[in-house]
Formats: sequence, C-alpha cells, structure tokens
Amino acid sequence: MVPWGGRRRTKGVKKMNIAPITGEEIKASVQPVSRTQTAVTEFQDVLNNGLKTVKEDMDSIFEEAASLYQIPSKLLRAVAKAESGFNPKAVSKAGAVGVMQLMPGTARSLGVSDPYNARQNILGGAKYLKQNLDRFGGDVSLALAAYNAGRGSVTKYGGIPPYKETQNYVKKIMADYTGDSTILAGRTVSTGSGLGTSGSVSGSGFAENGFSISSLLGSLSGNNSLSGTGSLSTLLAEEGEKLSGEDWSNVVEIVRLQMMMNMGKDTDSLI
Repeated sequence: MVPWGGRRRTKGVKKMNIAPITGEEIKASVQPVSRTQTAVTEFQDVLNNGLKTVKEDMDSIFEEAASLYQIPSKLLRAVAKAESGFNPKAVSKAGAVGVMQLMPGTARSLGVSDPYNARQNILGGAKYLKQNLDRFGGDVSLALAAYNAGRGSVTKYGGIPPYKETQNYVKKIMADYTGDSTILAGRTVSTGSGLGTSGSVSGSGFAENGFSISSLLGSLSGNNSLSGTGSLSTLLAEEGEKLSGEDWSNVVEIVRLQMMMNMGKDTDSLI
C-alpha cells in the first residue's frame, strides 16, 4: 500500500535513462523505396503526363491537314500567314488564338482542346475552312470572307461583306494563294504529339485507334516477360496493324524502358 501523497519504493530496480526518439532516427528506421519501384513510378508519370518536347515541322502539319481535308496546302499557309504570321502563341485583341487564329468557341466546336498547340490549331483551322468551302460551293473568296467575318455575314450580304477589314483580308490571302511565290512556315514547333496528356498518343494512329496509355501500362505492369494473355505482345497482335511507323517507334521506346526497369536499372540515364 502506498501512503497518501507518498511514493512506492522499488527495491533492486534502477532508473533507466531513455533518450527521446528524434525525427532523424524515425527516418532512418523507414526502409527506402527501391530504385526499380521509383523508376516504374517515374516511367508511369512520363506516360501519363505526355512527352511534351516532341518537335514537328510546321509545314509538314500543313501538308497533313491539306491531305486530310482536301484543301490546297498553299491556301492553308496563306491563311496562317495572314492570321498570325505562323505564330502558335499569337492572341488577337478579339481573343482569337494560335496559328489559324481560332476563337475559343469555334475551337471547341472543332474539337480543339488546346488552341496553342500548333498541330491542333492548324487541323482545326483547316476543318473550319473546309466547312466554309462546302457551305459556299467551293468559292475560295467567300470561304475566306466567312473565316474572317462569319458565315452569317456572308449569307446576309450575299457575298463578301462590305467591311474594309474583311475585303482587305480576302484580297491579301488571294494574292498570296494565286501568286507565284512559295509560302512556307519554315519552323518547327513543340506539339506534344508523342504521348498525349489525355492518356493516349495524340496526333497519330494511337489516339484514333484507341491505343491508350492505360492499355500499355496494363499490359506491362507486373510482367517480366512480354508474352502471355494480357501482355504487350497480345495487345500488339490485336492492334498493331493499325499503327503507323512513328507509332511503332513509340512502342519500341516504351518496351525498351520497361525492360530496363524490370532489370532494376536506373532509367535516368536512358531518357
């Protein structure tokens, strides 16, 4: 029994001095994440965030857009020259953006999610110009007038609207388009058309064919081999024939990185 206000006396037990546990000791007790696990995480981040440093020749994009929408590439370049001087970051006082100077609402209606992306912008502008050409019977002057002033204005006036800006716009582009001089952008742009931010490879057969990053990761995760049900080889057997040469190059790079990670090597030296 311990007396009131007293202390129990313990015979033969010495008081132990226990040092407080510090933050550094706690950190030291935690097992570090393996280099392979870290590499896998970084690899997945690259896939999901996209390879944003892909460079493309802008003139090649114009040729692609011209082929896709059956429009003379020189006409597309003439429009881009007049609209922005081939500047992907151009913004007008009215709020039009990019190479082809798309208004935000128009860009959305054309499926352009990033009007500052030169590829998306040029393809969107080409699509819009094609719509105008179809609307006005293939008349290039009226299609250009509609591009500048709107289809409603062209319909209202039954021709090129009596706006000085629009009339000068049409004259300038038609002079470049029908002239003998070659029109070239003569520059490269970052389009991010390798691995897109939406989880699929944009600007190539990957996106159009639904060949997504999630499917690649699903086929690679937990696989030390590239064969078997659900593996990359199975995925390629089903989808591979849809891929272009550029897409195959992307797949090869993905496989190479994954194989290095499976061997526990640091991928920093590979990227």
